[in-house]
Amino acid sequence: MQFVEIGGIQYEVLPWKQRVVQSIVNPWRNVLLPASFWRYVMRRSRSPLIAESFRRPGGWQSMRIVYENETPKGIQDRMAVRFNPISMASRNRRKLVISLLTELINSNVETERLDIVGVGAGPGLHVQEAICKSDIRRANVHAYLIDRDSDAFEYGRTCAAERGIQECVSYVQGDARDIRRVLPDVSPQIVKLVGLLEYLTDDQAVDLLRALHAIMAPGGQILTHGIVDRFHSAKFLQRTFGLYHIYRTASEVKTVLNAAGFRTDKECEEPMKVYPILIATRL
Repeated sequence: MQFVEIGGIQYEVLPWKQRVVQSIVNPWRNVLLPASFWRYVMRRSRSPLIAESFRRPGGWQSMRIVYENETPKGIQDRMAVRFNPISMASRNRRKLVISLLTELINSNVETERLDIVGVGAGPGLHVQEAICKSDIRRANVHAYLIDRDSDAFEYGRTCAAERGIQECVSYVQGDARDIRRVLPDVSPQIVKLVGLLEYLTDDQAVDLLRALHAIMAPGGQILTHGIVDRFHSAKFLQRTFGLYHIYRTASEVKTVLNAAGFRTDKECEEPMKVYPILIATRL
């Protein structure tokens, strides 16, 4: 694995040899060999990530495996977890999101009550780690972690207890498009929307963002991102696992945010240049 340090954080980058391998393999994965062949090969892998990708592509368990980056179980697992550009970029995104969330929390460190909402949050580990890294008093911050599925909540609560911040987080099952009903008394200063926008059409994204805009505190900030198919993985993921993303550049995410009443204040990207990340303010 190869790294570059930016702002004191070690990010992964793709070695040039792996770039060459990608350029050779991509035509075979994306076009030349049938999807049935790749599904046959992948289903015989010992890789937990590949198995989970067939069961629930893009789900929180897949992301947990990617983030934990444990010792690979064979060459396919190594390629899927260690040297897959999407996996590498996802770990980079996680580090950058936690760093940016920590900054947002610290900018509200004097706030008597700081409310954070995580949408499509799964176990909510980005928010948990940001709270732990921040300077805010634990009694002054609370995170509401919303997801339509509750299967990640027990794992999230266990992680929060291990960090000693179980009193700072609440898990809420519900649809964020109906967020005022789901959280009737919360007006968050910070909203985190990570790992969800890439599954929504523009109209769906604007509807969700407008719902969040309506309940946020004046001047509240939202952190979200796009996704760019820089390494030409999209077709293979679609053909083999049925994993479909809606790809948006930073400019395209900015357009969606503007349509929902937000002003983009900050744009950045992780070094793999797969995930542009934006912070926007509620107008």
